[in-house]
Amino acid sequence: MSRLVAEARFSDIGRQFATIFGAIFQIYAAYVAGGAVGTIARELRTPITPASGAFSIWGPIFILAAIYALYQGTPAERERPLFRAIGWWTAASYFANGAWVYAFTNRQFALAQVIIVASFVFAAGALLRFARALPAARATIIANRLIGPAIGLLAGWLTAASAVGLASTLVAYGWAGDGRLEVVSTMLLLVAATIAVALILASRTGPSGAWVAYGAAMLWALAAII
Repeated sequence: MSRLVAEARFSDIGRQFATIFGAIFQIYAAYVAGGAVGTIARELRTPITPASGAFSIWGPIFILAAIYALYQGTPAERERPLFRAIGWWTAASYFANGAWVYAFTNRQFALAQVIIVASFVFAAGALLRFARALPAARATIIANRLIGPAIGLLAGWLTAASAVGLASTLVAYGWAGDGRLEVVSTMLLLVAATIAVALILASRTGPSGAWVAYGAAMLWALAAII
């Protein structure tokens, strides 16, 4: 029994550290190489590339991620079932976000696309596990105003970014100027919207802060695209 307790404690500490380090890593990557991301994105414009101001959403995402990471990293929160349910998923999404910046700015577009889709999958997984682990009836102020929005904004933006990124990747590999891109871009946007509706419906059993933030991020992206 003592061995199982020790292993659980080690896993909890590792999860806390990974989440904190991942949150720092994604912010550091954006700070160091984020300027080049905008330059390259403008080179690969598509019909669904958002207006440049839309990317300011990363500010709130990074701030909430940092606060969430520090909060879950306190000793008092180490064994909380909620963080055991979502911690590794959020940490993986944070690491993937940082890795995407380096892949994209080094013009490894296919790899960057795989990474951003993986980041979306991890964030969506965290969103769904959050709703399952903490029903709306037991939501706390922290869950609705910090944890939920931290996950929801991230997952919502990555839903749109995965579709936009794939369209840009197609441009990078020669899909431009022949009419195909417009059709494919529209289809990608419709797929992203369908996924968004499905995730909102699936996560509404959890705290409203998560799915509302998710929907807000998607609407922000769509408005910027329009």
